[in-house]
Parts: sequence; structure tokens; C-alpha cells
Amino acid sequence: MSRPRWLPRLQFSLRTLIIFVLLCGSGFSAEPDAKVWPLWDGQETLADYAQRVNLPPTKTLDLGNGVKLELVLIPAGEFVMGTPEPEPVDEDGFRRKILTAQVLLATSGGVLLVLVAAVVVQAIRRRRRPQYSLAVFIAMVVAAGGTVLSGMHWWRCGPALEEAKREYQAALIRYKDSWSDEKPAHKVTITTPFYIGKYEVTQQQYQQVTGANPSDFRITCPPRLLITNPVEMVSWNDAQDFCKKVSQSTGQSLRLPTEAEWEHACRAGTKTAYYSGETEWDLYRAGWYDRNSKSNTQPVGGKTPNVWGVYDMHGSVAEWCLDRYEPYNPEAQVDPQAAGQFPHRVARGGAWRSEPRYCRSAFRDNYDPDYHRTDDIGFRVVGGVAQESKR
Repeated sequence: MSRPRWLPRLQFSLRTLIIFVLLCGSGFSAEPDAKVWPLWDGQETLADYAQRVNLPPTKTLDLGNGVKLELVLIPAGEFVMGTPEPEPVDEDGFRRKILTAQVLLATSGGVLLVLVAAVVVQAIRRRRRPQYSLAVFIAMVVAAGGTVLSGMHWWRCGPALEEAKREYQAALIRYKDSWSDEKPAHKVTITTPFYIGKYEVTQQQYQQVTGANPSDFRITCPPRLLITNPVEMVSWNDAQDFCKKVSQSTGQSLRLPTEAEWEHACRAGTKTAYYSGETEWDLYRAGWYDRNSKSNTQPVGGKTPNVWGVYDMHGSVAEWCLDRYEPYNPEAQVDPQAAGQFPHRVARGGAWRSEPRYCRSAFRDNYDPDYHRTDDIGFRVVGGVAQESKR
């Protein structure tokens, strides 16, 4: 008896269906899985992170005629964007910890004294060297350890409480100094590492790429500072044009940083007003502002960098960002970028004429991208990472 003609087709279709179901069940996908970059752990050095993700910690682009543009790797990571309202110190909790430590100290110390006294009294009565069993020895060791640990805990609780109070007062001052557009503070994740300019774009770099130097301070500053003073008097569109020309000439895609990227690169894991600390003295070490700039721009790289090796994020010149100026959206927590209808663009970091409160990591400003050119606004660039470097 011959088989029906349709039977081989049915068998082929069934086999195909079974294979498809098995592949789907095993996680088969028509597209490759998205590779995820590891986040910075908050402790490792930039060199260690760069080694972990198989990326160079720095890059240098040749702009021609010996002019270089240095970029620093910024790790993927999480941070709180904006200025959060501080939570009051739980003094009752600290007092409970102190009381617990005191009770443990008294108990373990008392047990230890009783055990030692018992051994000594027994030795005196028997008129021989002190002797004790293994159980008594273990009990003495445990009691001694409890005494030391509880004593250390008690000793540390007092200073920890005072430190928590100081941090709260600093955070409260920071919160009062903040503006409404820095709120609500929200957690943000930058999922992909990127490269950012080690310094702000200088006058020499800008002139090499565009053929012009619009900076106001190129005249008032000594000629030798032309090389390293940041470029200013550039609009957002001028900065975009610079990025486009460098991308075309070097083959490295460059752009302005998003606002979230800028704050992440500035903070470098810190939560304080400045990456260098909380006080004006900390700002003095990290940036040029109204009280130390001598009323003009200064050479880039003259102050203390953050732990990732980025200079002049506070003061010097404010820096254009890619984003439109919009209220914070706390729901946008992964690689956020404001792209609404508001025409103005964000500028970050404060400038040489700014008061300290305007140089904080969280401070936001905004200007017209087409026409706003002043002697206190410049920019720095961002470059991507090669996809083949992912692990």
C-alpha cells in the first residue's frame, strides 16, 4: 500500500515545528544577546576598572600640527542625580547601639573577671601554679573577645554619631543652597562607559579644528596662555560644529555629554557639593571661581582633578551639555536625556565669575543654543567605546 502524497510534507512540517519549539525553549533568538557592561563598584581605581572591561583608561586624538585632545574613560555606574533632601540622624538608634555596647562590655568584662578570680583563688588555696580546664580557657577567651569587641564598638559609636551629625548639617546646607530644578533627586544608571575630555576644549584646539578663536580672553591673557586656556564665546551650535569636524577628521565619533553623563563624570562616586569635598576650601582646590580666578579664565589642568582624572569640572567655564533644559523626570533612570520642546540647552559646572553655590556638581543652568555666546561658557567632548571591546 503506497503512502499518501501529503504524508512526507506533514512529517517535514512536524519536524520543523518541533525544532523551532526546542530552539525557543533553549533561549534561541534571531538577534544576538545584548551585552551588558559591568558597573563601577565604587571602590576600584579607574585603571582596575579599565582592565576589567578591557578598555584603555585614556585616549589621545591627533588634531593636527601637534595639537592633541586627551580623553579619560568614565565607568558605567549608578549615582543620585540632583540634590536629595537629607534624612535626619537617628540619634535614638545610636544611643541604643551605645547602650548595647555598654551592656555587652559590662557582661563580658564581668564574666572574664569572675573566671580569672576563680582560677587565682583556687591556685592560692592549693598553693600551686594556676590551673584551669579547657572549658574554662575557652570561656575566658570568649569573654575577653567580647570585652574587646564591645569596648571598640562603644568607643566608635560616639565619634560615628558626631560624624553623622556633621554630614547631616552639610547635606542640609547643600539642600538649602540648591535650586528647585535640581529636584527631585533620583537614582540614575549610566549603562555604558564612555570617554570624556580630560580638560575643557582649549583655544588652541578650537582654532586648530575650526580655524578661528572667538575667545574674549585671548587678548587680555598673555600669549603663552593661548595654548591652555579654555575656549569661550562659543554657542551650543558652535560646540556641536566642533564635535562634527573632529569626528570627520579623526574617525572618532565625538559629541557633547548628556547632562547625566556630565554629572556622573563630575561626581566620580562622590555625594558632596564638589567632587573634592563639601566646603569652599574644597572648591578652592578643585576649581576657578569668583574668589580665586582673578576675573578671567585660567589654564586648564591647574587644579586638583577628581579620582577619575578629569579636571576643571567646577568653575573655569560653564560647559554645554547635549540635553534640552527640562524639569527632572524621576522615572527616567537609565541613560536619561531630555529631548523635549524647550529650546534652551543645559550648561553645567559654573564659571570663573560664579559664586561657590553655582559651581556645585548638581547645579544646572540653561541658555539659548543659537545665540548665547559669553566669556564664561565653553564645553568638553565625549567619545564612545568600541563595541568589540565588550566582554
